[in-house]
Amino acid sequence: MKILFIDGLNFMHRARSGFQLGDYNVVYNFFRSLKPLVDQFEPNRVYFTLEGHPKRRFELLPEYKANRIPDQTTEDGKDKYKSLEDFFRQANVITKALCEMFPVSVMRHRDYEADDLIFNVIKNASEAVEFVVVSTDTDFIQLLQKFPNVKLYNPVNKAFVEAPDYDYVTWKALRGDGSDNIPGIPGVGDKTAEAVVDDPDLMQVLLKEHGDEFTRNVELIKFPQWTEEETKLMTSSSPAKDWAKVEEFFNSMLFKSMLKEPYWTKFKATFDALWG
Repeated sequence: MKILFIDGLNFMHRARSGFQLGDYNVVYNFFRSLKPLVDQFEPNRVYFTLEGHPKRRFELLPEYKANRIPDQTTEDGKDKYKSLEDFFRQANVITKALCEMFPVSVMRHRDYEADDLIFNVIKNASEAVEFVVVSTDTDFIQLLQKFPNVKLYNPVNKAFVEAPDYDYVTWKALRGDGSDNIPGIPGVGDKTAEAVVDDPDLMQVLLKEHGDEFTRNVELIKFPQWTEEETKLMTSSSPAKDWAKVEEFFNSMLFKSMLKEPYWTKFKATFDALWG
């Protein structure tokens, strides 16, 4: 059994680059990218995980991810907010299409992030199941260090990620995470963090002065845990196969190239394998 996890928002953001046609370029690029991913890994099941509002992390650090709020305009004067609004409009179209037309299980928890969901599904699953996680988010390195049956695939580099020898959570709690606006311990960068992780004496010195910040960062970075029953409640079921409905959807989006032969037949065969 092989399960493919797609970090939903991460993967949809990647679809912003590529073909820039019409009003649904992100939708088009997404489905053009999804097919080869399924072909490459040949999973028995696909999960598409979405973001909730991680209220516990915001309680710990109100400025969590505050750096992701864009400035009003780009250098060429375009409104960034309108650009983001358009992206989320298309993201909603993608999510609705997956839920209603494709053999993909969509997951979301209102109080947690996508990587939290993925961690908990894997934690509660059999070790005999092989998991592949598709994301550029390095937080998933935690999975590699906990579960030997997990692989992390970076779709930008088109390569599997290797886990470092040091404890990733401790290292990241020391040096912080600029992408999530988590401040590191003052004066600690990548190399210092690597040195401290493997030196109990240096760690003790740092914790005497910055123990509270370190503890907070660990709580921000590590994944929360819940039961298998809770996880099942967050997962959508796959719809019945109806290629006529998908064809109508692609036509409404003006995705003519998606419906041309032999591509259309190959596209259907890829997802037919998931329906079984």
